[in-house]
Amino acid sequence: MWRLARLCSVALLLSQGLVAHAEPYNLGAFRVAVIDDPWRIEFQDGTKPVTRQDIEQAVKIVGASRGWKVANSTEGRMELTNVVREHTMSIELSYDATGYGIRYLQSTNLLYKELAKSGATLRVIHSNYNGWIKDLVSGINAGIGVPVQTTIGFAPLEKADAVPFLKEKGRGAYKEFLSRPTPRAFAIAPNGAWASSSRSVPGSRQQVDVVGYAMENCNRRGNGECKLYALDERVVWRSER
Repeated sequence: MWRLARLCSVALLLSQGLVAHAEPYNLGAFRVAVIDDPWRIEFQDGTKPVTRQDIEQAVKIVGASRGWKVANSTEGRMELTNVVREHTMSIELSYDATGYGIRYLQSTNLLYKELAKSGATLRVIHSNYNGWIKDLVSGINAGIGVPVQTTIGFAPLEKADAVPFLKEKGRGAYKEFLSRPTPRAFAIAPNGAWASSSRSVPGSRQQVDVVGYAMENCNRRGNGECKLYALDERVVWRSER
């Protein structure tokens, strides 16, 4: 019995250390998160054909059940709005026979802003927004009823070949970055420079400014033109910048 109790205590301590070792980057407010935007949902080949009418019907039925209203509609595009208590939000949903996309337009009382952090700019919003969009997408996908591939942001986090500018060594560094614990950050520059940072001491209570460290080290070799590509579990790079 004593050995069992001791083993349980060790297991508990180890699990607490692992949890402490996988914390998100501190954005300065517990209610905000990096925005999941844009979304791209692609219908997979070999499934039944999906028409625009199928998508429109699924969006209207599923959206209405979750409080979303069609504020504007043209061929291949809808503007949807929603009001949840004192929060309002507006999104653009564009679609064709291959899939659909969702893009944030505007909101009130959802804490949206472009947050400057250590030389990087992060688009942040109340974390509930990400959950509401995820729920909408899940409902639409279920309503359409075909297998899909979902991409949030510029590219899937794990897709090293999608990271702009990098040469072979940089792509290897990015793959290694993906194995590191959070908080973690990866920055890139047009000339191929890159830098990454993560907290490397398990159980440490000290908050490391991984964004600042990655940006500073990248800019030394990147002519001051570095942008943040990934933070924790998200790609935050925006191709239009």
